[in-house]
Amino acid sequence: MNRKDLFACPFYFDRIELDVNRVNSAINSTQCRGAMSVDHDILRTNFNFLLNPIDSIVSDVMSELNFKNYNIFTSWMTKTVMGQVYSEPHSHCNSFMSGILYLTKNPSPIIFRHPLPWRWQSGLDDQNDGMLKSDKLILSPKMGDIVLFPSHVFHLIVPHNSHMVRCSLAFNVVPVGEYGVGDSALNVTLSPVRKV
Repeated sequence: MNRKDLFACPFYFDRIELDVNRVNSAINSTQCRGAMSVDHDILRTNFNFLLNPIDSIVSDVMSELNFKNYNIFTSWMTKTVMGQVYSEPHSHCNSFMSGILYLTKNPSPIIFRHPLPWRWQSGLDDQNDGMLKSDKLILSPKMGDIVLFPSHVFHLIVPHNSHMVRCSLAFNVVPVGEYGVGDSALNVTLSPVRKV
């Protein structure tokens, strides 16, 4: 029997050297409602000093995926305290790729669920390798780690069990300009995010 693994779900991992003082200052000046910042364009406001390093990584990813033009169209900070559960499994609608940059030490792990929902309840032996037997990938990030993943992948943060506050910066990316073929061609233009 021959096997061919098709249709990869690309995840990208990198690191950004963070200026701890600038990061802490930005965290302290960011207003949150619950665990999420009120500002959903934070890479152009409080965390604008991280836009270029993040954009450099996003540019490489989008280029590899054959999209020359893109827009990081939403960005926000999450702030989780001990015992807090930030999210249920969720995906990011209306996005192409999503990313997370970890801003503090000892961040809680994040779970990425297999894109095929039947795998979640399959009872297969989970090897946490993201391949044939895994129903999830559990990532234990460190401060400065950044991950980009397809926005349709469901994910959630493991309940936070450290006395240190967990902060991360999340963002969504969408290709812009003209792409697609035939009756699936479109031309996407994005306006800046409106603040409510």
